[in-house]
Amino acid sequence: AVKTLGAAVQSERHALGLSSELRTKCKDWLWTAFDTWSKVGWDEDCGGFVEQLNMDGSPDREADRRVRVQARQVFSFAKAIEMGWPEADTARAIVDRGIAYIDERLRHAEGGFIHRIDRRGNALDDRRDLYDHAFMILAGAAAYKATDNPTALKIAEDALGYIDAQLKDDTHGGWFESSEGELPRRANP
Repeated sequence: AVKTLGAAVQSERHALGLSSELRTKCKDWLWTAFDTWSKVGWDEDCGGFVEQLNMDGSPDREADRRVRVQARQVFSFAKAIEMGWPEADTARAIVDRGIAYIDERLRHAEGGFIHRIDRRGNALDDRRDLYDHAFMILAGAAAYKATDNPTALKIAEDALGYIDAQLKDDTHGGWFESSEGELPRRANP
């Protein structure tokens, strides 16, 4: 009985201390956010997720796009599936499009993933950033868990492999900020 109770506490630890009313409000807010971003977050003309919304709620299609935002959107919609969002089929389609976009458009020719792109997917900054790669691991793992998409797992493995092979500082420990090795090294790596 203790093991069963312990497992139940672990699986619901996110809700401990929160009232039922507050949990419902939070869930409603998340469902609204998923609904909004599922409708306006994907750029149907050029592919990829928009970086931001305008003040009127319309997508800012022309804003430059950080690659980590592409990964964050994949992660978010993978979590929507896991959390039981009623539009799971929509979330699945978004995750699959996001994974395909990352795989086909955001890889760097020398390994890893580029840092920043324009609307059409052209590299504006092709350095390989460790923080971006961390989000690729997170997105790939979450997408694979939610959808069994083998490309998602490959993205996570490739990002981790790039970090280990190219960004690890074998001399002083830790990791480099990016492929450029800029200083100072910050907390994200």
